This record gives sequence, structure tokens and C-alpha cells, in this order.
Amino acid sequence: MTEVRLHDIELVPERTLGSPAEAGPLHGRLTFGWDLLSANNEVVSADWLSYVEAAPDREFRQLLMVCSFRPETDTSDGVFRHASLAVSLSSSDEETRPVARLIDPGERTRPVTGPSSGMSFTVKAGVLDVGIQRPTGTEPTKEEWMVRGYGSSQPNPQWEFRPVKRFPLVGDHPVAALVELVPNRVNTAEVLIAAELEHRSWGVRRYRARLTPASQSLVLAGH
Repeated sequence: MTEVRLHDIELVPERTLGSPAEAGPLHGRLTFGWDLLSANNEVVSADWLSYVEAAPDREFRQLLMVCSFRPETDTSDGVFRHASLAVSLSSSDEETRPVARLIDPGERTRPVTGPSSGMSFTVKAGVLDVGIQRPTGTEPTKEEWMVRGYGSSQPNPQWEFRPVKRFPLVGDHPVAALVELVPNRVNTAEVLIAAELEHRSWGVRRYRARLTPASQSLVLAGH
């Protein structure tokens, strides 16, 4: 198990034609956190560990991130309809960038019928405990994706989040990337988060997350 501390993130509306003048930033609707782990941390899956052990001459870090979506309230209406998390990896060598060799999930689904399995997580006092839950029982016969990842073996992985039937986009959604570092260079990651919410009065509005420097950029390795 590992802990990821979550921080409140302000959602700033993108101004478009016809957007209401009174539409201000949303507070208390999204929290985000990330942590940097060693490549052989206990949270890593067996497949990731095998990948790392097969390349002993290369250096890796495990980047764990969590988006936590909160339900609407009387003072902050709007239902999450879509969100995205993008990561840009870079190094002090402008010609070479670190890459996300493996990402998790490639796709996380929710069953229409039957039990589900996957990553387990609980939140206590703003701290997220993340662990691996091994599949048990029979597999569901039909599933729809709720989280989908892109950019394996690329320097710019990203994930999309959406609600599916009977599963609103609410709660904690961890994602991770196994990053191969550029040796002997400063390696960094920068994050960008955007979301769409459907309001009762305004319809669908798009927001971007206003991140603090500490939550937007993370040094993966430095020399």
C-alpha cells in the first residue's frame, strides 16, 4: 500500500460565446494528488516488475496519480460528464525525453452485470491508500470503459474519464505510468487537467484545472 495526499483543485470555466457571465470557478469538486515511487515498489504489478527486471541497465520511476471527483452540492451544481488528465514528460536534454513505457489503466471498465475487479483504494482525512486487488470470481459478460489511457511508450500519456450507466463520475480514480528516465539529466513531469460538467441551468460547460506549481510539476530525477 502507498499513500497519495490529495489537494483541492480550482476548476476555472473556459469562456465561450453564450457562456453565463456569473459562471465563476468551482471549488470542492475536484482533488488531485501524485507521488513518485521506485520502479519495484510493492504497488507495482507483476507485469511491470518483469519489464523493469528485463532492463537492468535502464532507470525507471513509477508515477502514481489520483483524480478524485466530488458530487454536486446545493451551492455547486453540475454533473461530471468527461474529464482528461495529460502528462508531459521532459528532460534537461532538449533532444531526448523520458517516456511512459507502460501505463495503467489502458482501460478500466465497469460491468453492466456481474462483479468487478481491479485497483482498490480508500480515502481517510484527505490521504488515499492505494493497493492491488486481484481478480476473483467470474468475469462480467459486458463492460463499458470508465477510464481509458493512451500514450504507452510516448512522452505524453493521457487518460480520459467518463460516467457509465449506474456509475457516475464520482470518487477516486488512480492512474499510473512506468517512466523510463533519461540518464544523467533532470527529468520532470507536468500535468494538465480539464473537465466537462453538465449544469441544470447552463448545460454542458468546459473547465480547466488551476494547478499550483507544486501540483503541476514534479521532478522525477535530477543530477
